[in-house]
Amino acid sequence: TVAISHYGRNLVKMDAFGCTSRGQAHRAGLWLIKTELLETQTVDFSVGAEGLRHVPGDVIEVCDEDYAGISLGGRILSVDRARRILTLDREITLPSSGTTLISLVDGEGLPVSVDVQSVTDGVQVQVSRIPDGVAEYSVWGLKLPSLRQRLFR
Repeated sequence: TVAISHYGRNLVKMDAFGCTSRGQAHRAGLWLIKTELLETQTVDFSVGAEGLRHVPGDVIEVCDEDYAGISLGGRILSVDRARRILTLDREITLPSSGTTLISLVDGEGLPVSVDVQSVTDGVQVQVSRIPDGVAEYSVWGLKLPSLRQRLFR
């Protein structure tokens, strides 16, 4: 009733294939109503070749600069494994408190998060370790202690 007073009465035609009982029809209708009320955010984005491994229905983590108001992701320009330093394509600033993580894509295409230890000149990031397979021009994303990453399906 709160949704009706807020949004008005919206009629929706829904086909519940294979529905054999009133209870099942009720659950399908309730699912539609709850989905419309609770899942209100959408995302529009583009990906490089790394994103081609995902299929509809996968849960993805989005580093949205418009949402956060700061740069949260980009590409790695160079990797110095001996010193554990990644050179990023844009400047970042670490918060004064809390642990900052950087998400990277390993050699198997899986996301891996490592601790950021320091930042030099805004673009050279020293990390706790460099996972196997992290290479130049692969993607990175920051996980800040004050900002929860947004997940989308």
